[in-house]
Amino acid sequence: MSASPIFGVLLTVGCYVLTRRIYLRWKNPLCNPIALSLILIGLVLHTQNIPLDHYMNGAGILVAFLPLTVTILAIPLYRQIKMLQAHRKAIIGGICAGVITSCVSIIGGALLLGLDTEIAESLVPKSITTPLGIEMSRILGAMEAITVLSIVITGVLGVVLYPVAFTLFKIVDPVAKGTALGTASHAVGTSKAIELGETEGAMSSLAIILTGLITLTVTPLILLLLPILLR
Repeated sequence: MSASPIFGVLLTVGCYVLTRRIYLRWKNPLCNPIALSLILIGLVLHTQNIPLDHYMNGAGILVAFLPLTVTILAIPLYRQIKMLQAHRKAIIGGICAGVITSCVSIIGGALLLGLDTEIAESLVPKSITTPLGIEMSRILGAMEAITVLSIVITGVLGVVLYPVAFTLFKIVDPVAKGTALGTASHAVGTSKAIELGETEGAMSSLAIILTGLITLTVTPLILLLLPILLR
Protein backbone atom coordinates (compact mmCIF):
# COMPACT_ATOMS: atom_id res chain seq x y z
CA MET A 1 0.00 0.00 0.00
CA SER A 2 2.70 2.52 1.01
CA ALA A 3 4.62 1.85 -2.21
CA SER A 4 1.68 3.04 -4.31
CA PRO A 5 1.98 6.58 -5.72
CA ILE A 6 -1.53 7.26 -4.42
CA PHE A 7 -0.26 6.89 -0.83
CA GLY A 8 2.30 9.69 -1.13
CA VAL A 9 -0.17 12.03 -2.81
CA LEU A 10 -2.98 11.39 -0.32
CA LEU A 11 -0.68 11.67 2.70
CA THR A 12 0.77 14.97 1.49
CA VAL A 13 -2.55 16.54 0.53
CA GLY A 14 -4.31 15.21 3.63
CA CYS A 15 -1.65 16.56 6.00
CA TYR A 16 -1.67 19.95 4.30
CA VAL A 17 -5.47 20.25 4.39
CA LEU A 18 -5.48 19.35 8.09
CA THR A 19 -2.66 21.73 9.04
CA ARG A 20 -4.16 24.49 6.90
CA ARG A 21 -7.37 24.24 8.91
CA ILE A 22 -5.34 24.43 12.11
CA TYR A 23 -3.63 27.57 10.83
CA LEU A 24 -6.91 29.22 9.79
CA ARG A 25 -8.36 28.39 13.19
CA TRP A 26 -5.55 29.88 15.28
CA LYS A 27 -3.89 32.35 12.85
CA ASN A 28 -0.58 31.83 14.62
CA PRO A 29 2.69 31.97 12.61
CA LEU A 30 3.91 28.97 14.61
CA CYS A 31 1.06 26.96 13.08
CA ASN A 32 2.47 27.38 9.59
CA PRO A 33 0.87 24.61 7.49
CA ILE A 34 4.07 23.80 5.60
CA ALA A 35 6.09 23.29 8.78
CA LEU A 36 3.31 21.34 10.49
CA SER A 37 2.81 19.18 7.39
CA LEU A 38 6.49 18.27 7.33
CA ILE A 39 6.39 17.29 10.99
CA LEU A 40 3.19 15.30 10.58
CA ILE A 41 4.41 13.46 7.48
CA GLY A 42 7.70 12.69 9.21
CA LEU A 43 5.87 11.27 12.22
CA VAL A 44 3.68 9.07 10.02
CA LEU A 45 6.67 7.71 8.09
CA HIS A 46 8.68 7.12 11.26
CA THR A 47 5.98 5.52 13.41
CA GLN A 48 4.75 3.29 10.58
CA ASN A 49 8.27 2.38 9.40
CA ILE A 50 7.49 3.52 5.86
CA PRO A 51 10.58 3.95 3.65
CA LEU A 52 11.10 7.44 2.25
CA ASP A 53 11.34 5.98 -1.25
CA HIS A 54 7.79 4.64 -0.94
CA TYR A 55 6.51 8.07 0.08
CA MET A 56 8.39 9.80 -2.75
CA ASN A 57 6.72 7.55 -5.33
CA GLY A 58 3.68 9.76 -4.89
CA ALA A 59 5.18 12.94 -3.47
CA GLY A 60 7.49 13.11 -6.49
CA ILE A 61 4.43 13.63 -8.67
CA LEU A 62 3.51 16.73 -6.68
CA VAL A 63 7.11 17.98 -6.83
CA ALA A 64 6.96 17.77 -10.64
CA PHE A 65 4.10 20.30 -10.61
CA LEU A 66 5.96 22.84 -8.44
CA PRO A 67 7.36 24.86 -11.39
CA LEU A 68 3.81 25.48 -12.62
CA THR A 69 2.90 27.20 -9.36
CA VAL A 70 5.36 30.01 -10.13
CA THR A 71 3.20 31.13 -13.07
CA ILE A 72 0.35 31.95 -10.68
CA LEU A 73 2.49 34.76 -9.26
CA ALA A 74 1.98 36.70 -12.51
CA ILE A 75 -1.63 37.55 -11.53
CA PRO A 76 -0.92 40.01 -8.66
CA LEU A 77 2.05 41.36 -10.63
CA TYR A 78 -0.20 42.28 -13.55
CA ARG A 79 -2.76 43.95 -11.31
CA GLN A 80 -0.13 46.11 -9.58
CA ILE A 81 2.07 46.90 -12.59
CA LYS A 82 1.77 50.69 -12.16
CA MET A 83 2.88 50.55 -8.54
CA LEU A 84 5.78 48.32 -9.53
CA GLN A 85 6.93 50.88 -12.06
CA ALA A 86 6.58 53.73 -9.56
CA HIS A 87 8.73 52.01 -6.93
CA ARG A 88 11.11 50.06 -9.16
CA LYS A 89 14.33 51.57 -7.77
CA ALA A 90 13.40 50.93 -4.14
CA ILE A 91 12.18 47.41 -4.93
CA ILE A 92 15.28 46.39 -6.89
CA GLY A 93 17.54 47.96 -4.27
CA GLY A 94 15.78 46.12 -1.46
CA ILE A 95 15.95 42.80 -3.27
CA CYS A 96 19.66 43.21 -4.05
CA ALA A 97 20.31 44.03 -0.39
CA GLY A 98 18.42 40.89 0.62
CA VAL A 99 20.39 38.67 -1.75
CA ILE A 100 23.69 40.12 -0.52
CA THR A 101 22.63 39.52 3.09
CA SER A 102 21.72 35.93 2.24
CA CYS A 103 25.09 35.31 0.60
CA VAL A 104 26.98 36.84 3.52
CA SER A 105 24.99 34.72 5.99
CA ILE A 106 25.85 31.54 4.06
CA ILE A 107 29.57 32.30 3.92
CA GLY A 108 29.67 33.60 7.51
CA GLY A 109 27.66 30.67 8.85
CA ALA A 110 29.84 28.17 7.02
CA LEU A 111 32.98 29.74 8.50
CA LEU A 112 31.60 29.89 12.05
CA LEU A 113 30.22 26.35 12.02
CA GLY A 114 33.12 24.80 10.15
CA LEU A 115 30.91 23.40 7.38
CA ASP A 116 32.49 21.63 4.46
CA THR A 117 32.18 23.02 0.94
CA GLU A 118 29.49 20.59 -0.23
CA ILE A 119 27.12 21.47 2.61
CA ALA A 120 27.76 25.19 2.16
CA GLU A 121 27.00 24.92 -1.56
CA SER A 122 23.76 23.14 -0.71
CA LEU A 123 22.71 26.19 1.32
CA VAL A 124 23.26 28.69 -1.51
CA PRO A 125 19.66 28.45 -2.85
CA LYS A 126 18.07 28.74 0.63
CA SER A 127 16.32 32.05 -0.11
CA ILE A 128 14.82 31.20 -3.49
CA THR A 129 11.62 29.31 -4.19
CA THR A 130 11.68 25.51 -4.08
CA PRO A 131 11.43 24.74 -7.84
CA LEU A 132 14.39 27.01 -8.62
CA GLY A 133 16.28 25.81 -5.56
CA ILE A 134 15.95 22.14 -6.53
CA GLU A 135 17.17 22.82 -10.07
CA MET A 136 20.07 24.92 -8.83
CA SER A 137 21.05 22.23 -6.35
CA ARG A 138 21.10 19.64 -9.13
CA ILE A 139 23.21 21.88 -11.37
CA LEU A 140 25.69 22.50 -8.54
CA GLY A 141 25.83 18.81 -7.71
CA ALA A 142 24.89 19.72 -4.14
CA MET A 143 22.87 17.79 -1.56
CA GLU A 144 19.30 18.24 -2.74
CA ALA A 145 17.78 17.17 0.59
CA ILE A 146 19.76 19.80 2.50
CA THR A 147 18.81 22.43 -0.08
CA VAL A 148 15.09 21.68 0.26
CA LEU A 149 15.30 21.61 4.06
CA SER A 150 17.14 24.94 4.15
CA ILE A 151 14.54 26.51 1.83
CA VAL A 152 11.67 25.32 4.03
CA ILE A 153 13.35 26.45 7.26
CA THR A 154 14.18 29.85 5.75
CA GLY A 155 10.58 30.35 4.62
CA VAL A 156 9.01 29.27 7.88
CA LEU A 157 11.38 31.37 10.01
CA GLY A 158 10.62 34.40 7.86
CA VAL A 159 6.88 34.00 8.34
CA VAL A 160 7.27 33.41 12.09
CA LEU A 161 9.63 36.33 12.68
CA TYR A 162 8.29 38.96 10.26
CA PRO A 163 5.91 40.60 12.81
CA VAL A 164 8.85 41.20 15.14
CA ALA A 165 11.04 42.54 12.33
CA PHE A 166 8.33 44.85 10.97
CA THR A 167 7.62 46.22 14.44
CA LEU A 168 11.30 46.59 15.36
CA PHE A 169 12.21 48.45 12.16
CA LYS A 170 8.83 50.23 11.89
CA ILE A 171 8.04 48.84 8.45
CA VAL A 172 4.49 49.91 7.57
CA ASP A 173 4.60 50.51 3.81
CA PRO A 174 2.88 47.71 1.81
CA VAL A 175 5.59 47.80 -0.88
CA ALA A 176 8.35 47.37 1.69
CA LYS A 177 6.47 44.59 3.49
CA GLY A 178 5.87 42.58 0.33
CA THR A 179 9.41 43.04 -0.96
CA ALA A 180 10.89 41.94 2.37
CA LEU A 181 8.70 38.85 2.68
CA GLY A 182 9.33 37.69 -0.89
CA THR A 183 13.07 38.30 -0.74
CA ALA A 184 13.63 36.66 2.63
CA SER A 185 10.98 33.93 2.64
CA HIS A 186 10.18 33.15 -1.03
CA ALA A 187 6.85 31.34 -1.63
CA VAL A 188 6.09 30.81 2.06
CA GLY A 189 6.49 34.52 2.67
CA THR A 190 4.48 35.35 -0.43
CA SER A 191 1.52 33.33 0.83
CA LYS A 192 1.57 35.48 3.95
CA ALA A 193 2.05 38.66 1.89
CA ILE A 194 -1.07 37.83 -0.14
CA GLU A 195 -2.99 37.52 3.13
CA LEU A 196 -1.79 41.00 4.11
CA GLY A 197 -3.02 42.59 0.87
CA GLU A 198 -2.84 42.60 -2.92
CA THR A 199 -0.01 45.16 -3.01
CA GLU A 200 2.07 43.12 -0.58
CA GLY A 201 1.37 39.99 -2.62
CA ALA A 202 2.41 41.62 -5.89
CA MET A 203 5.65 42.97 -4.45
CA SER A 204 6.45 39.63 -2.87
CA SER A 205 5.79 37.84 -6.17
CA LEU A 206 8.21 40.14 -7.97
CA ALA A 207 10.75 39.67 -5.18
CA ILE A 208 10.66 35.89 -5.60
CA ILE A 209 11.42 36.14 -9.31
CA LEU A 210 14.19 38.73 -9.02
CA THR A 211 15.75 37.05 -5.98
CA GLY A 212 16.01 33.84 -7.98
CA LEU A 213 17.57 35.58 -10.98
CA ILE A 214 20.04 37.59 -8.92
CA THR A 215 21.00 34.54 -6.85
CA LEU A 216 21.67 32.59 -10.05
CA THR A 217 23.86 35.48 -11.23
CA VAL A 218 26.00 35.74 -8.09
CA THR A 219 26.24 31.99 -7.42
CA PRO A 220 29.44 31.54 -9.50
CA LEU A 221 31.16 34.13 -7.29
CA ILE A 222 29.97 32.37 -4.12
CA LEU A 223 31.19 29.02 -5.42
CA LEU A 224 34.55 30.62 -6.15
CA LEU A 225 34.86 32.05 -2.65
CA LEU A 226 33.63 29.07 -0.61
CA PRO A 227 36.53 26.67 -1.28
CA ILE A 228 39.03 29.45 -0.58
CA LEU A 229 37.40 30.59 2.67
CA LEU A 230 36.63 27.09 3.98
CA ARG A 231 40.15 25.70 3.63
